[in-house]
Amino acid sequence: MELISLVDFARFKPLAAWSLSSAVLGASMAFFLSDGHITEPWPMTAAVVCIVLMQYVSHPLNDITDREADSLEAMTATGRRKPLVDGSATVSEARALSMVIVATILVIMAGLIVFRPVLLAPAAYGMFAVMGYSHPGLRLSYRPLTELYLGVPVNMIAVLVIAFIGSGTVSFLSVAVAAAFGFAASSLFVSMMSMDYPSDSLNGKETTVVRYPRSHWCALFPAIGLGAFIISLPFAAALMSSAALLGYTVLSVAVSLALMAYGRKADHLRFAHLDGRVDGMESRSNDLRLKQLYTSVLYAAGLSVIFLDMGV
Repeated sequence: MELISLVDFARFKPLAAWSLSSAVLGASMAFFLSDGHITEPWPMTAAVVCIVLMQYVSHPLNDITDREADSLEAMTATGRRKPLVDGSATVSEARALSMVIVATILVIMAGLIVFRPVLLAPAAYGMFAVMGYSHPGLRLSYRPLTELYLGVPVNMIAVLVIAFIGSGTVSFLSVAVAAAFGFAASSLFVSMMSMDYPSDSLNGKETTVVRYPRSHWCALFPAIGLGAFIISLPFAAALMSSAALLGYTVLSVAVSLALMAYGRKADHLRFAHLDGRVDGMESRSNDLRLKQLYTSVLYAAGLSVIFLDMGV
């Protein structure tokens, strides 16, 4: 295995959008919930490491499952590097790497569950998501609506677990904010599926947009996240200062509208491909996906600043 494959398996941009953003938001929320004094910094740090490793290991596992489909994708157009496609790693090496990382994850999880037994449930769901997404018997990545029952819950759980371990509590506001972030972070996941529509439809990978190719799912998905934000407003009004509430509102609405606009463009680009009006949609779809990725990262950063300021 070439060392560069370890970097390529990381997929730093999605890593930043999901596990790293979840970690930063969860830690800032813990700071707020504990009135500026994180009660359990070391267990919280262990949870952050565990969550980052869980996303990391999902990449080689998924690459093993998708290696034949990936070999047919327009990798150059999307800027993605897949070690099993370019030959910098073999399947057996990817499996060995995955086994080591999964073993490390389980050790960390065991310690956290001993520390907080209630963490058994989110830990079990997290492992189900990681393994089930690529397991040859389940292959959830080949099924529709995984963004709803895996993408959003996993991002929510990551934020809430870190906030809970660091502060010892969970509030209705933290649940609602985690839900809004979960939809924002998973919006790029939906657009990525739209980007991969040409190859997925040819290789029997029935994602949501493959099953419903004429749907406006890329635009509708972040709109659901806007609904989660609206639900959070009464809880936010009860706990936030007027300035923090205004910042939270402006940021959430602006991010949701931007994600919806990018999603709408992704949908229309897919429609143009279906109508034969566009060839090679992957590169243009990738640009939209990356814009959604950067927007969701900025959302997590903005929310973190708000919670850190309130915790001071």
